[in-house]
Amino acid sequence: MNKRLGIALVALVIWLGITVFAGKLFTDGDISLQEAVSRGIGWAWVAAAGFILAVCHWQGWSDVGLNRWASFRDWRLAWLPMLYILVALGFAFVFGLPPATVLIFIAINCFFVGFSEELMLRGAVFQGFRHTVSIWPAVLLTSVVFGAMHSLNVFVTGDLKQALIQSSAAFLSGILFIALRLRTGSLWVPIIVHALWDFATFTVGGATGGMHHGDLPAETLTMAEPGTLTQFVPVLLVLPNAIYGLWLMRNISATHANPET
Repeated sequence: MNKRLGIALVALVIWLGITVFAGKLFTDGDISLQEAVSRGIGWAWVAAAGFILAVCHWQGWSDVGLNRWASFRDWRLAWLPMLYILVALGFAFVFGLPPATVLIFIAINCFFVGFSEELMLRGAVFQGFRHTVSIWPAVLLTSVVFGAMHSLNVFVTGDLKQALIQSSAAFLSGILFIALRLRTGSLWVPIIVHALWDFATFTVGGATGGMHHGDLPAETLTMAEPGTLTQFVPVLLVLPNAIYGLWLMRNISATHANPET
């Protein structure tokens, strides 16, 4: 293990502590992620974003992708997840959007989550792996870490089964996010797509969970317990994104052999 990967992995552990465990200080017992993003600004996510941004600045990691904004042509590569996002927001509109204040909280929190997770995983950790192993192992290892860390949501929600399902879906989503990062050369594309994806997901959750009826008790905002088959819908929904991501990365062994690319 080289020094850069070691620093990135230590930063990941601290970042997880801020994101997951420090976040418990701002909540009262186990709550759903829907409640966490809807009730106010998630200061743990803000702190985690600031932490990894400070680490990248301190280490001079200028290759994490923040220095390059994507062109219009680059943004066109995100057509598939954007189609999902637009359809989801359409459903939310039909069911009835949550109150404006809730939408604002969701938007702010989703931006910080997207920024924080992308900079930590597709930025710091991915580049650490790229300086240690070849490109495909770096892609797979980063995606595995991204998926595995979502199982820690059990400490927020108390629901291990749902955390593991979310972990599997996150692994598949991570394939797409890292593909967008590599094909565009910019971290901003996966940051924005990630944030919009989460925003659409939680907006639909708010619309179908009764949040548009006002300030209801926390238990009324919890989605119904999914059935045996429907609980795997999140994984099946993101599977096309993962396949598309693999297609986007079909030539990366030749085009991204150098960690600086």
